[in-house]
Amino acid sequence: MTKALTLFGHLAALCARLAGAALLTMTALLLADVVGRAFGHPLFGAQELGEMGLLIVIFGAVALLDHRGGQIRVDLFASAMPKWLQASVDRLSAGLTAALWFTLAYATVQSAQLSQMFGLKSNILGLPKAPFQYALAAFVAIAGVGALLRLFQKVKHD
Repeated sequence: MTKALTLFGHLAALCARLAGAALLTMTALLLADVVGRAFGHPLFGAQELGEMGLLIVIFGAVALLDHRGGQIRVDLFASAMPKWLQASVDRLSAGLTAALWFTLAYATVQSAQLSQMFGLKSNILGLPKAPFQYALAAFVAIAGVGALLRLFQKVKHD
């Protein structure tokens, strides 16, 4: 189990690095657009590239967030619950999170297949939408694997 967690940690870090690179690229792109607007020459398609990059930034970081336990936890009643109930709630939470991520990945792959089949492209630059949707599905599926590993880790420790 520790080998799988270590491997997942490296994969999650790689996804986060991609998200960081996308964020830096978006920052440079938007800076160039703002400076260009000041001189009356905005960067063509900057908003569209920013929107596509934002998908990578947000969902690329999700796996690392899950791996490091950065989810929001509301433990208002946790201190009042017995340990077995706290462990059950944690397992249920990890299982529901995995189900959510895998369902989202499946739906996104289906959407990407439709986009590919119909040749859907962005409005301004004409970028194909499917590669961004496939990337989103991959990031979300990786986050689902992380939630499953968390679930199995909790079951093993209980």
